[in-house]
Amino acid sequence: MGLFDFLKKKEQPQTVFKTEKSVPKETEPYLGDLNKTDIIYRLVQTPRNERDEKWQQTFLENIGQASFRCGNPQVITGPDGFPYFQLFLPEPGKSFQCYVIERMKDDFLMTSGFGVVINPTPNSADWVLTYGDILNLHLNKTFYTTTETPFSRDSNDETIAENEKVMIGQPSETILPRQTRQFIAEFLKRNGVKAPKVLLMMRHRKGGKGVSQDIVFNLTPANFKDENTYRSVMQTIGWYLPRHYSFVGMDEKSLGNGFMPL
Repeated sequence: MGLFDFLKKKEQPQTVFKTEKSVPKETEPYLGDLNKTDIIYRLVQTPRNERDEKWQQTFLENIGQASFRCGNPQVITGPDGFPYFQLFLPEPGKSFQCYVIERMKDDFLMTSGFGVVINPTPNSADWVLTYGDILNLHLNKTFYTTTETPFSRDSNDETIAENEKVMIGQPSETILPRQTRQFIAEFLKRNGVKAPKVLLMMRHRKGGKGVSQDIVFNLTPANFKDENTYRSVMQTIGWYLPRHYSFVGMDEKSLGNGFMPL
């Protein structure tokens, strides 16, 4: 669910994104589902050690349309170095400006590069959504895709075996939208990659059953001062992508002219 990644301080690339952005005002007031808000309110009364899979499923089914109020400031930098829009449940008897995640994603979350943190405290939060989780909601109508997909789930360096046949192309807008590509490109440039590129690679699955796909970036440890920095950058890319995506780094020469600028 991303909560532990949010709370855990981890090694960061040389430069992390910490610039606070202004949030565009919505074009018209949001109207959330107060029944779903009430469900969330009752759910968060459950002690953390009793929040089982059923609790998590119910929570996720309702947060997208529920009514929330924003924090002050609206956007914070999390312990992981990423920007998160703060949402809190409304306070009983107090008026508030309503925020609804499903409306926010199209109005500014997707274009601003924000994740969302729900009911944060100094040491905890009820839930943390990365930008990639918001992207998955945008593309697939759910924060997390748990069904089988073409992605291989690999997230490391990759090599192509001798005589192995692969197909290459470019990720479509329904896999990697233009805005997401731009965020990843900006992040890589800030970390010393002068010309970040990408492609979509398809290959036969091991065992010969079907075809798998991976997003491939033109990255290897040679692009960075050491392998630890490379690993950290590769891990950070995952924050921008849905969790079921697989992505790898490969030497640009290994796939000819298949790479294109991000």
